[in-house]
Amino acid sequence: MIERRRNAMLVALAVLAVSGCGGAKGDKDDAAGDTAGAVVPVRVAKLEERAFADALTAPGQWRSGGELVISAPAAGVIEALTVTVGDRVEAGQTTGTLVPKSAWAALHGAELLAREAQGAEARADAERALALARRDLVRVPLVARQAGIVVRRTVEPGAEVADGVEVLALAPWATLVFEAHVPASDAKRVHAGQAATVRAPGAPPHAAHVTRVLPMASDADQASLVWLAPEGGTTPELGRFATAEITVGIAHHALAAPDSAIVEDDLTGERRIAAIDATGRLAWHGVRLGAAANGWRELVGSDLRAGDTVVIEGHRGLPDSTRVTSRP
Repeated sequence: MIERRRNAMLVALAVLAVSGCGGAKGDKDDAAGDTAGAVVPVRVAKLEERAFADALTAPGQWRSGGELVISAPAAGVIEALTVTVGDRVEAGQTTGTLVPKSAWAALHGAELLAREAQGAEARADAERALALARRDLVRVPLVARQAGIVVRRTVEPGAEVADGVEVLALAPWATLVFEAHVPASDAKRVHAGQAATVRAPGAPPHAAHVTRVLPMASDADQASLVWLAPEGGTTPELGRFATAEITVGIAHHALAAPDSAIVEDDLTGERRIAAIDATGRLAWHGVRLGAAANGWRELVGSDLRAGDTVVIEGHRGLPDSTRVTSRP
């Protein structure tokens, strides 16, 4: 009996010993795994020194300060219109023709006689009268007095109009402006004559210059209103929203990071960049941003340097000291 008890105790002690050894080994393996950590593949780029214009950006839209109406110079019929809404016309350009009422009536009278003539002699007389009416038909050109953009076609060819009735409406080129909404804090840096570029998605950029800083603010956003005049090229689309970049100072060189390297905190608005140190670990750096140009942002007062490696893809959500490796 005593012998059996002694054997059972020896078995229990052996089981406890084996269990203890297994637990220690597992703890050791876990610690080793934590120390090694995962290696995260990311895309990287180098910080560079780049040139930035001293410029500010402001949203806005193309507007016209007035309209120029092309009216019927006499009562008659609109024979043709050669322009449509959105077309640019030059000063002195013919945009269509009008046939005065008397001439139109003479032509249609001759046409009616030609259709109803009976007999060879009557038909011959009617044809001569019709040819004479066509030869002497008076056509009055509809001329644009100023260059501009067609914003409205009030009537169409074939319409009978009274004297002085509107046929077309133009936005004169001289009154066409891009109305930019400049933050009030930046308005004091904007002056007449400064160069600007207006950009809209899917449209070519428009060169422009500042013509006026209005004394009033926009009711919608309390920004200062600035008018920019286009400098030729393609015709801007009236009413279209776009963004103006106004050059307010001399270009300068500064440390720059790709746009894709910058992460903004949705709650605090803080901007950060993930740099990679010599050991291949990630470190987050808070940054202040300056000018923007061609997909790069100026870094103001940063402790980073040109040539430093930063992450441009795969860095969101990674904590400090994460081990990373570069991928194509």
